[in-house]
Amino acid sequence: MTRARLSLVLSATLSLSFTACGGDSGAEGGSGTETGDGDGDAPGDGDGDAPGDGDGDGDGPGDGDGDGPGDGDGDGPGDGDGDPALCGNGVIDPGEECDDGEDNGEVFACLDDCTLNVCGDGFVGPDEGCDDGNTVDGDGCAADCTLEGLAPTVVKCGNKVYQCGDTIDNDADGFIDLADPECISPCDDNEASFKTDLPGQNKDCKGDCYFDANSGSGDDKCEWNLKCDPLNPGADIGCAYDPNFDKCNLVMPQQCIDFCGPLVPNGCDCFGCCEIEGQFVYLGGTDCSMDTLDTCATCSFFEGCNNPCESENCELCFGQTVDDLPEHCMGEPSCEEGVTSCASIDDCNAGEFCQTGCCVAIVPQ
Repeated sequence: MTRARLSLVLSATLSLSFTACGGDSGAEGGSGTETGDGDGDAPGDGDGDAPGDGDGDGDGPGDGDGDGPGDGDGDGPGDGDGDPALCGNGVIDPGEECDDGEDNGEVFACLDDCTLNVCGDGFVGPDEGCDDGNTVDGDGCAADCTLEGLAPTVVKCGNKVYQCGDTIDNDADGFIDLADPECISPCDDNEASFKTDLPGQNKDCKGDCYFDANSGSGDDKCEWNLKCDPLNPGADIGCAYDPNFDKCNLVMPQQCIDFCGPLVPNGCDCFGCCEIEGQFVYLGGTDCSMDTLDTCATCSFFEGCNNPCESENCELCFGQTVDDLPEHCMGEPSCEEGVTSCASIDDCNAGEFCQTGCCVAIVPQ
């Protein structure tokens, strides 16, 4: 089995800082003494409520009309017109617990209001299996937001249960969970297509390791952009090929190779481009499945991070069954040294599943 091994230290740091300041800082009608007050209640007021106010009706020094110091008309420090203070800009500003930019939301670690997604708040966070709005055991969702009462045949991905591990034939095709050819791993929430439907997938044009359980987060240091592929697999999702895009000559750092490489099925690259029945298809495209291969978006195999399938060496390729192996393989798929071959998850140890004929670790555990 081939595993690409590239080593590069790639570091790019982009820092954005926005500061909004507004409001009057001087007195408009005051003289700095009580006798000089125009209509106010404090020394030096023109018409306001706090010392040094010019003409506002705010609550802090230098306010024009707002509620916080330096406000022009807003609700938070530095705000201009009442919007929450820069929540969503990817920078943790004063008053925010977190800010992950585009990755703020109900299913992410940081909510839309820039507060942390915690157990008991009613939002199922990335490390939670459930969240029913309380921290009480015995109601199906435990006090630590893990699922209770699961059937022993359920296969979890971390604390979560997705369609490809819930023991249900979600797409009614007669195949359940990992026996379904569209199920990439237990960390896959779509039995009907190769698209995993994990939070963050196709939220923008960037992709990270396609085969872990946190599509789009980038914590594995793998990064590819659909705008770089001349075969245009991102055309239908607003990521059309752009020959002038300036971030296409990337070499994956060793952290990406080491983390993502072992998870990539035979015949695929790190970003979800796989060879199936002689054609390269993008797994993250719209409604791409074994039954719709002719309509799947084509893609360019990323040479810097991939796992080619060597069928002549009895490797089982993505989308194949053991019946597709060459005759000399005698129905037995080959795996790397120390890796158990398998026909199903029953042949693997706890914490593993069967992928292209080999037992692979479930990530996250």
